[in-house]
Amino acid sequence: MEQINHSALGGEPKLALAGFGIDMNSNEQIEVLHLEVTMGGHAAVLHPFVIYEEGRAYLFDTGIPGSYDKLNALLQPDYPVAGVILTHQDIDHVGTLPQWIAAGGGELNVYAHEGDRKVIDGTAPFLKATPERLNMMLSSLTPETAQQFRAVFSADTPPNVTDVLQDGDVLPLAGGLQVIYTPGHTPGHISLYHPGSKTLFAGDAMAVNDGQLDGPVPNFTPDYPLAVQSLQAFLELDIDKVVCYHGGAFHGDIHGRIRELVASS
Repeated sequence: MEQINHSALGGEPKLALAGFGIDMNSNEQIEVLHLEVTMGGHAAVLHPFVIYEEGRAYLFDTGIPGSYDKLNALLQPDYPVAGVILTHQDIDHVGTLPQWIAAGGGELNVYAHEGDRKVIDGTAPFLKATPERLNMMLSSLTPETAQQFRAVFSADTPPNVTDVLQDGDVLPLAGGLQVIYTPGHTPGHISLYHPGSKTLFAGDAMAVNDGQLDGPVPNFTPDYPLAVQSLQAFLELDIDKVVCYHGGAFHGDIHGRIRELVASS
């Protein structure tokens, strides 16, 4: 695995993993967030996560457009967000990126896979949001927030992605966070594995529904066969727990369940 040593990510991490019963040393911290939002007129809970290190925060996914204040209120105020790592391009994951870029004053580092880079930079359209659907979503926001979203995800503004991630890269956070390339849900979808706590952060590669670990949601996964095939990469990992963006944490026979999902596809 290639070790990434971007200066923006700092030196040796001293963190603890928190939330969903994940235990590490008390001087270390990764926190899984409980972000309550309304999507399509229905209440939902999203689970971005954050790493705190050396006076800075690194945020993994950013919620839906309009949820910046709620998300910001969940973070420790003494840790400014120095970096945003995006698992993929979907609007419920990149929705408040414009506000984090503005808050960073030009200093924010944004990490994503090459497969979704053009969309996140604004030089290609969102894969799953037609212009009509996007207009409808943005119409519920304040004019300022909607305009900020349109401006940031536009070819007329500078690119947003500062650092491109690849399969096998290791972010030097929390003792090392491995990038797992899991395409299918989007062309550039990534998951993240934390060996120190044996925790897999699956993004939308999987979801938890009524306590059950499921595969990606078919209706929102353009290349479903590839997405399920991507799950096989998880079988090579020593996993005690999975955290999904939709559904939260799962403990149980993880490898057995992944084998079931792959076999049933």
